[in-house]
Amino acid sequence: MRINVKTLLTLLSLVFVVNFTFSQEIPLSVKLLKDTILIGEQTELQIEAKVPAGSEIIFPVYKDTISANIDLILDSKPVITEADGFKTYQKSYLFTSFDTGFNSIAAIPLRIVTNADTNYYLTNETQIFVKPFVLLDTIPVDTTYADRAGSIVFGKDGFKKEIEKYIPDSVKQSMSSDSLEMLKASVKDQLLNLFSSELTKNTALYNQDDITKIAEASSQKMFIVDKSGILADYIVAGSVDTVFVQEYQQVTQGQPLFTLYRIKDINEELYNTPFNFAEFWFYLKKYFRQYWWILVLCLVVAAALIYFFMFYKKDKKPVFFKVKPKLPAHVIALGKLEQIRKEKIWSKGHVKEYHSQVTDVLREYIENRFGIYAVEMTTSEILESFEKANLVSDSEMIKLRQTLEIADAVKFARYKALQNENDLSLKNSFDFVENTKEVIEENSDFKQSEAEIEVQEESENIKPKENE
Repeated sequence: MRINVKTLLTLLSLVFVVNFTFSQEIPLSVKLLKDTILIGEQTELQIEAKVPAGSEIIFPVYKDTISANIDLILDSKPVITEADGFKTYQKSYLFTSFDTGFNSIAAIPLRIVTNADTNYYLTNETQIFVKPFVLLDTIPVDTTYADRAGSIVFGKDGFKKEIEKYIPDSVKQSMSSDSLEMLKASVKDQLLNLFSSELTKNTALYNQDDITKIAEASSQKMFIVDKSGILADYIVAGSVDTVFVQEYQQVTQGQPLFTLYRIKDINEELYNTPFNFAEFWFYLKKYFRQYWWILVLCLVVAAALIYFFMFYKKDKKPVFFKVKPKLPAHVIALGKLEQIRKEKIWSKGHVKEYHSQVTDVLREYIENRFGIYAVEMTTSEILESFEKANLVSDSEMIKLRQTLEIADAVKFARYKALQNENDLSLKNSFDFVENTKEVIEENSDFKQSEAEIEVQEESENIKPKENE
């Protein structure tokens, strides 16, 4: 069979249009007026959708429930507003729930009709948390025990729910009220016969009056029966915490049937229900869905802190030691020169070491006193620095030159200095320091005190050196 090219292109274009129509998104929002309610409390599910002016939204019609455990109270008509070529639909469902814990509201299908085209959209699924309404005593106040031995049977409430289930709405609408009542009576008789057969099979009860009494009794009523008839009956109230038996179960005398808890009077305190873990988890998940970036930021900060304290700060312990405040430059220099004078190492043949000690003291003094980096400079560089800056008098320059040049000759030219030259170098050093020292006023704030400081060391074995 040959396919016409024009026909093929037409079919492909139709497929493209259909796919494009279904792929279009419409502004659609769904929210709960409250995401947490007390058991039996009412709240709203609100839907808002925006479509072109030529389109129409058809919402589903719910009879009793929106989804499992969600009971519908009012299905209001949508409010429609038009502006700028668009229609905005606002629809709300008033509902409640009698099942505590988390309850899911299934996605709601919306049918959008545009001319002859129909598209379907689903809202997001939502969750609601239902809190218990009553406060229960922590200790059970009453446990009901079986008065007789026999089989357990619950009341059937006249098979009302079963009758509504078996007769569809279409049949109810097509029949008159009298015919409908006759049909219900017929269905009830059939259900009673089935129940009678099942009851007789499980409990050996044949008394039809007793069977009818059980069938007409409220579903909150519990019976103990045997082949002789009804032995005992109990009211299982709505405040039952635990039911220990099931229908047609054999029980013995004294066996526990159910436990009742005392319900406190309804007042404002009932709204202060205990905050349990399930409710905490519900709010935690909701919070992090909205503010997920805060969780990511907290994890990054925590990882950085762990890394810092585990690796960067590892083996680093604070070490405390005392440091002495720095003395004036001339005090330090004179003290060291006096020590050299007392030792007289040149008289023991250590002439080279003697002159090195004297010039080292001078170089350190010049650096601390004048700010010239004399420790790293040659003799010529030191003398040139003094001459350019004109820091000292000519007589002091002569003393400094003599001391440095004789030391250089002894250290580098193997010059054998005379005894008077050795004495002259030390004397000139004393005079240079004394004559160029910084003048400290008597009311100066300088004090010979010690200070304790804290430093971070790489290892406990490293000890700081104290200034001499």
